[in-house]
Amino acid sequence: MLWLKRIVTAVAVFFLVILVFYGIARTYVVYTDSQIEGNRAPYFQKQAADAMSVLWHTDEPEIGVVRYGLSPEKLDTELNEELAGEAHELRLTNLQAGQRYYYAIGNTDAMKYGGSENDWFMTAPETGTDTAVRLWVIGDSGKPGDIAWSVRDAMKSWVKENPREGKPYIDQWLTLGDNAYRSGSNQQYRFAFFDSYSSILNNIAPWPGYGNHDARRWTFFDIFSLPEQAESGGVASATEHYYSFDYANVHTVMLDSQDSDRDSGSEMLNWLKRDLEAYQASGQDWLIVAFHHPPYSKGSHDSDDEGDSGGRMVDMRQTVLPVLEQYGADLVMSGHSHGYERSYLMDCHYGNSAQFSEKNIVSRGVEGQHIDFIKAQGAHSGTVYVVAGASAKVDRADMNHPAMAVSMMKAGSLLIDIEGNYLVARYLNADAEVEDEFTIEKSHDDSWKAHSNQSYAGCQAD
Repeated sequence: MLWLKRIVTAVAVFFLVILVFYGIARTYVVYTDSQIEGNRAPYFQKQAADAMSVLWHTDEPEIGVVRYGLSPEKLDTELNEELAGEAHELRLTNLQAGQRYYYAIGNTDAMKYGGSENDWFMTAPETGTDTAVRLWVIGDSGKPGDIAWSVRDAMKSWVKENPREGKPYIDQWLTLGDNAYRSGSNQQYRFAFFDSYSSILNNIAPWPGYGNHDARRWTFFDIFSLPEQAESGGVASATEHYYSFDYANVHTVMLDSQDSDRDSGSEMLNWLKRDLEAYQASGQDWLIVAFHHPPYSKGSHDSDDEGDSGGRMVDMRQTVLPVLEQYGADLVMSGHSHGYERSYLMDCHYGNSAQFSEKNIVSRGVEGQHIDFIKAQGAHSGTVYVVAGASAKVDRADMNHPAMAVSMMKAGSLLIDIEGNYLVARYLNADAEVEDEFTIEKSHDDSWKAHSNQSYAGCQAD
Protein backbone atom coordinates (compact mmCIF):
# COMPACT_ATOMS: atom_id res chain seq x y z
CA MET A 1 0.00 0.00 0.00
CA LEU A 2 3.04 2.24 -0.22
CA TRP A 3 1.84 3.56 -3.56
CA LEU A 4 -1.46 4.67 -1.98
CA LYS A 5 0.32 6.53 0.81
CA ARG A 6 2.47 8.30 -1.79
CA ILE A 7 -0.63 9.35 -3.74
CA VAL A 8 -2.33 10.64 -0.56
CA THR A 9 0.82 12.53 0.41
CA ALA A 10 1.15 14.01 -3.08
CA VAL A 11 -2.49 15.14 -3.08
CA ALA A 12 -2.08 16.69 0.38
CA VAL A 13 1.06 18.53 -0.70
CA PHE A 14 -0.71 19.70 -3.86
CA PHE A 15 -3.62 21.18 -1.92
CA LEU A 16 -1.24 22.70 0.64
CA VAL A 17 0.65 24.43 -2.16
CA ILE A 18 -2.64 25.68 -3.62
CA LEU A 19 -3.66 27.07 -0.21
CA VAL A 20 -0.31 28.78 0.26
CA PHE A 21 -0.48 30.38 -3.19
CA TYR A 22 -4.09 31.40 -2.58
CA GLY A 23 -3.12 33.00 0.74
CA ILE A 24 -0.27 34.89 -0.90
CA ALA A 25 -2.49 36.03 -3.77
CA ARG A 26 -5.23 37.06 -1.37
CA THR A 27 -2.83 39.06 0.77
CA TYR A 28 -1.49 40.76 -2.35
CA VAL A 29 -5.03 41.70 -3.48
CA VAL A 30 -5.95 43.05 -0.04
CA TYR A 31 -2.71 45.02 0.12
CA THR A 32 -2.99 46.55 -3.34
CA ASP A 33 -6.71 47.35 -2.96
CA SER A 34 -5.94 49.12 0.32
CA GLN A 35 -3.31 51.51 -1.04
CA ILE A 36 -4.26 55.19 -1.20
CA GLU A 37 -3.22 56.58 -4.55
CA GLY A 38 -3.78 59.70 -6.61
CA ASN A 39 -5.18 63.09 -5.71
CA ARG A 40 -7.88 63.38 -3.06
CA ALA A 41 -9.48 66.68 -2.12
CA PRO A 42 -9.25 67.91 1.48
CA TYR A 43 -11.62 66.63 4.17
CA PHE A 44 -11.83 67.18 7.91
CA GLN A 45 -11.46 64.94 10.95
CA LYS A 46 -11.30 65.06 14.75
CA GLN A 47 -13.40 68.19 15.16
CA ALA A 48 -12.95 69.82 18.56
CA ALA A 49 -13.76 73.13 20.20
CA ASP A 50 -10.19 74.35 19.71
CA ALA A 51 -8.86 72.20 16.86
CA MET A 52 -9.53 70.50 13.54
CA SER A 53 -7.53 68.08 11.41
CA VAL A 54 -7.43 68.42 7.64
CA LEU A 55 -6.40 65.52 5.37
CA TRP A 56 -5.77 65.25 1.65
CA HIS A 57 -3.69 63.19 -0.80
CA THR A 58 -1.47 64.03 -3.75
CA ASP A 59 -0.07 61.84 -6.50
CA GLU A 60 3.45 63.22 -5.95
CA PRO A 61 5.33 63.97 -2.71
CA GLU A 62 5.09 67.61 -1.66
CA ILE A 63 5.07 69.75 1.46
CA GLY A 64 1.47 70.51 2.33
CA VAL A 65 0.33 73.99 3.29
CA VAL A 66 -2.94 75.12 4.92
CA ARG A 67 -3.96 78.75 5.17
CA TYR A 68 -7.02 79.65 7.24
CA GLY A 69 -8.81 82.57 8.83
CA LEU A 70 -12.13 84.09 9.81
CA SER A 71 -12.97 85.30 6.30
CA PRO A 72 -12.12 84.01 2.80
CA GLU A 73 -10.40 87.34 2.08
CA LYS A 74 -8.16 87.08 5.13
CA LEU A 75 -6.54 83.66 5.48
CA ASP A 76 -3.93 85.06 7.82
CA THR A 77 -2.68 81.90 9.51
CA GLU A 78 -0.47 79.38 7.71
CA LEU A 79 0.61 75.90 8.75
CA ASN A 80 3.21 73.89 6.80
CA GLU A 81 4.22 70.26 6.95
CA GLU A 82 7.81 69.54 7.90
CA LEU A 83 8.39 66.74 5.37
CA ALA A 84 7.20 66.11 1.83
CA GLY A 85 4.78 63.25 1.30
CA GLU A 86 1.73 62.08 -0.61
CA ALA A 87 -0.60 61.53 2.38
CA HIS A 88 -1.16 64.83 4.18
CA GLU A 89 -2.59 65.56 7.61
CA LEU A 90 -2.27 68.80 9.55
CA ARG A 91 -3.81 69.56 12.94
CA LEU A 92 -5.02 73.15 13.21
CA THR A 93 -4.92 74.19 16.88
CA ASN A 94 -5.62 77.19 19.12
CA LEU A 95 -8.92 77.79 17.33
CA GLN A 96 -11.95 79.58 18.74
CA ALA A 97 -14.88 77.43 19.85
CA GLY A 98 -18.04 77.40 17.72
CA GLN A 99 -16.38 79.46 15.01
CA ARG A 100 -16.51 79.26 11.21
CA TYR A 101 -13.09 79.23 9.53
CA TYR A 102 -12.26 79.57 5.85
CA TYR A 103 -9.35 77.78 4.24
CA ALA A 104 -7.10 77.25 1.23
CA ILE A 105 -4.88 74.20 0.83
CA GLY A 106 -1.96 73.36 -1.43
CA ASN A 107 1.82 73.26 -1.29
CA THR A 108 4.73 75.68 -1.03
CA ASP A 109 4.25 76.68 -4.67
CA ALA A 110 0.51 77.27 -4.92
CA MET A 111 -2.91 76.75 -3.33
CA LYS A 112 -4.88 73.97 -5.07
CA TYR A 113 -8.11 73.89 -3.06
CA GLY A 114 -10.35 76.36 -1.30
CA GLY A 115 -10.11 80.10 -1.01
CA SER A 116 -13.80 80.88 -1.59
CA GLU A 117 -16.77 81.60 0.67
CA ASN A 118 -17.91 77.99 0.14
CA ASP A 119 -14.71 76.56 1.62
CA TRP A 120 -15.18 76.55 5.39
CA PHE A 121 -15.32 74.36 8.48
CA MET A 122 -16.76 74.85 11.95
CA THR A 123 -15.19 74.14 15.31
CA ALA A 124 -17.33 72.53 18.01
CA PRO A 125 -18.93 74.64 20.75
CA GLU A 126 -17.47 74.36 24.21
CA THR A 127 -18.47 71.11 25.89
CA GLY A 128 -21.69 71.54 27.85
CA THR A 129 -22.90 74.55 25.85
CA ASP A 130 -26.69 74.63 25.52
CA THR A 131 -27.11 75.34 21.82
CA ALA A 132 -29.05 73.85 18.92
CA VAL A 133 -27.34 70.84 17.34
CA ARG A 134 -28.26 69.10 14.07
CA LEU A 135 -26.89 65.65 13.18
CA TRP A 136 -27.17 63.78 9.89
CA VAL A 137 -26.87 59.98 10.08
CA ILE A 138 -26.44 57.58 7.15
CA GLY A 139 -26.09 53.82 7.26
CA ASP A 140 -24.72 51.28 4.78
CA SER A 141 -24.22 54.04 2.24
CA GLY A 142 -21.42 52.29 0.38
CA LYS A 143 -23.18 51.55 -2.92
CA PRO A 144 -22.96 54.62 -5.16
CA GLY A 145 -25.94 55.16 -7.41
CA ASP A 146 -29.41 56.60 -7.64
CA ILE A 147 -30.55 55.54 -4.16
CA ALA A 148 -27.52 56.92 -2.31
CA TRP A 149 -27.53 60.14 -4.30
CA SER A 150 -31.27 60.65 -3.83
CA VAL A 151 -30.96 60.12 -0.07
CA ARG A 152 -28.11 62.64 0.05
CA ASP A 153 -30.01 65.20 -2.03
CA ALA A 154 -33.17 64.68 0.03
CA MET A 155 -31.27 65.75 3.15
CA LYS A 156 -29.98 68.84 1.36
CA SER A 157 -33.45 69.69 0.12
CA TRP A 158 -35.04 69.30 3.57
CA VAL A 159 -32.46 71.40 5.40
CA LYS A 160 -32.74 74.09 2.72
CA GLU A 161 -36.46 74.25 3.45
CA ASN A 162 -35.79 74.20 7.20
CA PRO A 163 -32.76 76.44 7.72
CA ARG A 164 -31.32 77.50 11.06
CA GLU A 165 -30.41 81.13 11.42
CA GLY A 166 -26.71 81.69 11.90
CA LYS A 167 -25.85 77.98 11.74
CA PRO A 168 -24.60 75.60 9.04
CA TYR A 169 -27.04 73.20 7.41
CA ILE A 170 -25.76 70.36 9.65
CA ASP A 171 -23.32 70.35 12.56
CA GLN A 172 -22.40 66.67 12.81
CA TRP A 173 -22.31 63.78 10.32
CA LEU A 174 -22.28 60.16 11.49
CA THR A 175 -22.08 56.99 9.44
CA LEU A 176 -23.18 53.57 10.72
CA GLY A 177 -20.63 51.51 8.80
CA ASP A 178 -20.32 49.75 5.44
CA ASN A 179 -19.18 52.98 3.86
CA ALA A 180 -17.90 51.26 0.69
CA TYR A 181 -19.16 48.05 -0.93
CA ARG A 182 -18.23 45.33 -1.44
CA SER A 183 -14.78 45.21 0.04
CA GLY A 184 -13.99 48.66 1.38
CA SER A 185 -11.18 49.11 -1.13
CA ASN A 186 -9.60 52.47 -1.89
CA GLN A 187 -11.29 52.64 -5.29
CA GLN A 188 -14.67 51.76 -3.80
CA TYR A 189 -14.22 54.46 -1.17
CA ARG A 190 -13.41 56.94 -3.93
CA PHE A 191 -16.70 56.29 -5.73
CA ALA A 192 -19.01 55.58 -2.77
CA PHE A 193 -17.71 58.12 -0.26
CA PHE A 194 -15.46 60.82 -1.64
CA ASP A 195 -17.24 61.31 -4.96
CA SER A 196 -20.77 60.86 -3.60
CA TYR A 197 -20.33 63.23 -0.64
CA SER A 198 -17.69 65.63 -1.98
CA SER A 199 -19.75 68.79 -1.39
CA ILE A 200 -20.42 67.78 2.23
CA LEU A 201 -16.83 66.76 2.91
CA ASN A 202 -15.83 70.25 1.83
CA ASN A 203 -17.21 71.58 5.13
CA ILE A 204 -18.35 68.86 7.55
CA ALA A 205 -16.12 66.39 9.40
CA PRO A 206 -17.52 62.83 9.19
CA TRP A 207 -17.57 60.48 12.18
CA PRO A 208 -17.41 57.06 10.49
CA GLY A 209 -18.72 53.78 11.88
CA TYR A 210 -16.81 50.59 11.12
CA GLY A 211 -18.77 47.82 9.38
CA ASN A 212 -18.12 44.33 8.12
CA HIS A 213 -17.54 45.49 4.55
CA ASP A 214 -15.12 48.18 5.71
CA ALA A 215 -13.17 45.42 7.44
CA ARG A 216 -12.43 43.46 4.24
CA ARG A 217 -9.55 45.79 3.37
CA TRP A 218 -7.19 48.01 5.35
CA THR A 219 -8.38 51.22 3.73
CA PHE A 220 -10.70 52.44 6.50
CA PHE A 221 -7.93 53.22 8.98
CA ASP A 222 -5.70 54.70 6.26
CA ILE A 223 -8.42 57.08 5.10
CA PHE A 224 -9.80 58.20 8.46
CA SER A 225 -7.96 59.81 11.34
CA LEU A 226 -9.96 59.17 14.50
CA PRO A 227 -9.55 60.49 18.07
CA GLU A 228 -7.85 57.63 19.89
CA GLN A 229 -6.26 60.09 22.34
CA ALA A 230 -9.50 61.94 23.19
CA GLU A 231 -8.61 64.81 20.87
CA SER A 232 -12.33 65.56 20.49
CA GLY A 233 -13.43 64.94 24.08
CA GLY A 234 -14.34 61.91 26.13
CA VAL A 235 -11.79 59.43 27.42
CA ALA A 236 -8.83 58.23 25.36
CA SER A 237 -9.43 54.76 23.91
CA ALA A 238 -5.88 54.30 22.53
CA THR A 239 -7.41 52.82 19.37
CA GLU A 240 -9.25 54.08 16.30
CA HIS A 241 -11.64 51.12 16.43
CA TYR A 242 -13.82 52.85 19.04
CA TYR A 243 -13.85 56.39 20.35
CA SER A 244 -16.06 59.19 21.66
CA PHE A 245 -16.43 62.91 21.14
CA ASP A 246 -18.25 65.93 22.56
CA TYR A 247 -20.29 68.55 20.77
CA ALA A 248 -22.02 71.12 22.97
CA ASN A 249 -24.26 69.18 25.40
CA VAL A 250 -24.12 65.94 23.39
CA HIS A 251 -21.71 63.10 24.08
CA THR A 252 -21.43 60.55 21.25
CA VAL A 253 -19.81 57.11 21.48
CA MET A 254 -18.76 55.16 18.36
CA LEU A 255 -18.24 51.47 19.14
CA ASP A 256 -16.70 48.67 17.08
CA SER A 257 -19.09 45.73 16.81
CA GLN A 258 -17.02 44.17 14.03
CA ASP A 259 -13.45 43.40 15.13
CA SER A 260 -13.05 44.39 18.78
CA ASP A 261 -13.62 41.94 21.63
CA ARG A 262 -17.21 42.29 22.82
CA ASP A 263 -16.92 40.31 26.07
CA SER A 264 -17.98 42.01 29.28
CA GLY A 265 -14.39 42.26 30.55
CA SER A 266 -12.86 43.30 27.24
CA GLU A 267 -10.77 46.41 26.66
CA MET A 268 -13.61 48.03 24.71
CA LEU A 269 -16.17 47.45 27.47
CA ASN A 270 -13.78 48.59 30.19
CA TRP A 271 -13.02 51.75 28.20
CA LEU A 272 -16.76 52.29 27.61
CA LYS A 273 -17.45 52.27 31.34
CA ARG A 274 -14.66 54.77 31.98
CA ASP A 275 -15.90 57.01 29.21
CA LEU A 276 -19.49 56.95 30.43
CA GLU A 277 -18.38 57.67 33.98
CA ALA A 278 -16.68 60.80 32.61
CA TYR A 279 -19.83 61.65 30.64
CA GLN A 280 -21.93 61.49 33.80
CA ALA A 281 -19.48 63.74 35.62
CA SER A 282 -19.45 66.26 32.75
CA GLY A 283 -23.07 67.29 33.22
CA GLN A 284 -23.86 66.94 29.50
CA ASP A 285 -27.51 66.30 28.73
CA TRP A 286 -27.45 63.76 25.91
CA LEU A 287 -25.83 60.40 25.28
CA ILE A 288 -25.91 59.01 21.73
CA VAL A 289 -24.26 55.71 20.75
CA ALA A 290 -23.62 54.20 17.32
CA PHE A 291 -22.25 50.89 16.05
CA HIS A 292 -22.81 48.73 12.99
CA HIS A 293 -24.53 45.51 14.11
CA PRO A 294 -28.05 46.10 15.48
CA PRO A 295 -29.06 44.46 18.77
CA TYR A 296 -32.69 44.31 17.56
CA SER A 297 -33.58 43.67 13.92
CA LYS A 298 -35.74 41.53 11.69
CA GLY A 299 -34.47 43.16 8.54
CA SER A 300 -31.94 41.73 6.13
CA HIS A 301 -30.21 40.43 9.27
CA ASP A 302 -31.89 38.60 12.16
CA SER A 303 -30.69 39.65 15.61
CA ASP A 304 -32.10 36.42 17.09
CA ASP A 305 -29.84 34.25 14.96
CA GLU A 306 -26.56 33.51 16.74
CA GLY A 307 -25.08 32.40 13.43
CA ASP A 308 -25.94 35.64 11.67
CA SER A 309 -22.92 37.96 11.44
CA GLY A 310 -20.86 35.72 13.69
CA GLY A 311 -23.12 36.37 16.68
CA ARG A 312 -22.17 40.05 16.81
CA MET A 313 -25.75 41.28 17.17
CA VAL A 314 -26.35 38.90 20.07
CA ASP A 315 -23.07 39.94 21.71
CA MET A 316 -23.89 43.64 21.49
CA ARG A 317 -27.32 43.05 22.97
CA GLN A 318 -26.10 40.89 25.84
CA THR A 319 -22.90 42.66 26.88
CA VAL A 320 -22.96 46.24 25.60
CA LEU A 321 -26.60 47.26 26.07
CA PRO A 322 -26.62 46.68 29.86
CA VAL A 323 -23.74 49.15 30.16
CA LEU A 324 -25.36 51.74 27.90
CA GLU A 325 -28.66 51.54 29.73
CA GLN A 326 -26.98 51.72 33.13
CA TYR A 327 -25.58 55.11 32.09
CA GLY A 328 -28.88 56.36 30.65
CA ALA A 329 -28.21 56.20 26.89
CA ASP A 330 -30.88 58.16 25.04
CA LEU A 331 -30.50 57.00 21.45
CA VAL A 332 -28.63 53.96 20.06
CA MET A 333 -28.23 53.66 16.28
CA SER A 334 -27.04 50.83 14.04
CA GLY A 335 -26.93 49.86 10.37
CA HIS A 336 -26.21 46.45 8.79
CA SER A 337 -29.89 45.61 8.14
CA HIS A 338 -30.97 47.41 5.00
CA GLY A 339 -34.19 49.02 6.16
CA TYR A 340 -35.50 51.32 8.88
CA GLU A 341 -36.62 50.10 12.31
CA ARG A 342 -37.38 52.24 15.37
CA SER A 343 -38.18 50.95 18.86
CA TYR A 344 -40.33 52.09 21.72
CA LEU A 345 -38.66 53.80 24.66
CA MET A 346 -37.44 50.54 26.16
CA ASP A 347 -35.13 48.99 28.70
CA CYS A 348 -33.54 45.76 29.87
CA HIS A 349 -34.28 43.42 26.97
CA TYR A 350 -31.18 41.31 26.44
CA GLY A 351 -32.74 38.08 25.13
CA ASN A 352 -34.29 37.07 21.82
CA SER A 353 -37.41 38.62 20.32
CA ALA A 354 -39.73 35.96 21.80
CA GLN A 355 -38.72 37.18 25.26
CA PHE A 356 -39.64 40.79 24.59
CA SER A 357 -42.79 41.90 26.40
CA GLU A 358 -44.66 44.85 27.86
CA LYS A 359 -42.38 44.80 30.86
CA ASN A 360 -39.55 46.05 28.62
CA ILE A 361 -41.48 49.06 27.32
CA VAL A 362 -40.83 52.14 29.43
CA SER A 363 -43.16 54.22 27.27
CA ARG A 364 -45.09 53.84 24.02
CA GLY A 365 -44.96 57.60 23.63
CA VAL A 366 -47.55 60.32 23.54
CA GLU A 367 -49.52 60.16 20.28
CA GLY A 368 -49.70 63.30 18.18
CA GLN A 369 -48.26 64.52 14.91
CA HIS A 370 -45.27 62.51 16.00
CA ILE A 371 -44.43 60.19 18.88
CA ASP A 372 -43.19 62.03 21.96
CA PHE A 373 -41.23 60.03 24.52
CA ILE A 374 -40.85 61.70 27.91
CA LYS A 375 -38.12 60.12 29.97
CA ALA A 376 -36.54 60.56 33.36
CA GLN A 377 -32.87 61.22 33.99
CA GLY A 378 -30.43 58.51 35.00
CA ALA A 379 -29.97 54.76 34.79
CA HIS A 380 -32.52 52.57 33.01
CA SER A 381 -34.73 55.53 32.16
CA GLY A 382 -35.38 54.19 28.68
CA THR A 383 -33.54 54.12 25.35
CA VAL A 384 -34.76 54.40 21.76
CA TYR A 385 -33.06 52.00 19.33
CA VAL A 386 -32.90 52.76 15.61
CA VAL A 387 -31.71 50.67 12.67
CA ALA A 388 -31.01 52.94 9.69
CA GLY A 389 -29.09 50.87 7.18
CA ALA A 390 -30.89 51.93 4.00
CA SER A 391 -28.97 54.95 2.75
CA ALA A 392 -27.89 53.17 -0.45
CA LYS A 393 -29.83 49.90 -0.71
CA VAL A 394 -33.04 48.32 0.59
CA ASP A 395 -33.62 44.59 1.08
CA ARG A 396 -36.86 42.64 1.55
CA ALA A 397 -37.34 41.10 4.98
CA ASP A 398 -39.96 40.25 7.62
CA MET A 399 -39.42 43.53 9.52
CA ASN A 400 -41.46 42.27 12.47
CA HIS A 401 -39.29 42.56 15.59
CA PRO A 402 -41.72 43.16 18.51
CA ALA A 403 -39.44 45.79 20.06
CA MET A 404 -39.81 47.93 16.96
CA ALA A 405 -42.76 50.32 16.89
CA VAL A 406 -41.98 51.27 13.28
CA SER A 407 -40.46 49.08 10.57
CA MET A 408 -40.26 49.92 6.89
CA MET A 409 -38.30 48.96 3.80
CA LYS A 410 -37.63 52.47 2.53
CA ALA A 411 -34.37 54.16 1.69
CA GLY A 412 -33.47 57.19 3.73
CA SER A 413 -31.37 58.86 6.40
CA LEU A 414 -31.85 60.34 9.87
CA LEU A 415 -31.85 64.04 10.71
CA ILE A 416 -31.68 64.75 14.42
CA ASP A 417 -32.22 68.17 16.01
CA ILE A 418 -31.30 68.67 19.67
CA GLU A 419 -31.95 71.77 21.70
CA GLY A 420 -32.14 71.99 25.47
CA ASN A 421 -33.98 68.94 26.80
CA TYR A 422 -35.60 68.06 23.44
CA LEU A 423 -34.35 65.71 20.75
CA VAL A 424 -36.34 65.43 17.51
CA ALA A 425 -35.40 62.69 15.04
CA ARG A 426 -36.82 62.44 11.53
CA TYR A 427 -36.36 59.63 9.04
CA LEU A 428 -36.29 61.26 5.60
CA ASN A 429 -36.99 59.14 2.55
CA ALA A 430 -35.33 59.65 -0.82
CA ASP A 431 -38.01 62.23 -1.74
CA ALA A 432 -37.29 64.40 1.33
CA GLU A 433 -40.52 63.26 3.00
CA VAL A 434 -40.61 62.53 6.74
CA GLU A 435 -41.51 58.84 7.11
CA ASP A 436 -41.07 58.68 10.88
CA GLU A 437 -40.65 61.35 13.51
CA PHE A 438 -40.13 61.01 17.24
CA THR A 439 -39.17 63.26 20.09
CA ILE A 440 -37.31 62.45 23.29
CA GLU A 441 -37.95 64.92 26.06
CA LYS A 442 -35.76 64.84 29.16
CA SER A 443 -37.99 65.45 32.19
CA HIS A 444 -36.52 67.44 35.07
CA ASP A 445 -39.47 66.61 37.33
CA ASP A 446 -41.94 63.73 37.69
CA SER A 447 -44.01 64.56 34.59
CA TRP A 448 -42.60 61.51 32.78
CA LYS A 449 -44.53 59.23 35.13
CA ALA A 450 -47.86 60.23 33.60
CA HIS A 451 -46.71 58.86 30.23
CA SER A 452 -44.88 55.75 31.39
CA ASN A 453 -46.10 52.24 30.66
CA GLN A 454 -47.66 50.82 33.82
CA SER A 455 -46.56 47.32 32.78
CA TYR A 456 -42.88 48.28 32.77
CA ALA A 457 -41.27 46.10 35.41
CA GLY A 458 -37.93 47.82 35.87
CA CYS A 459 -34.67 46.28 34.80
CA GLN A 460 -34.73 42.53 35.28
CA ALA A 461 -32.58 40.09 33.35
CA ASP A 462 -34.54 38.24 30.66
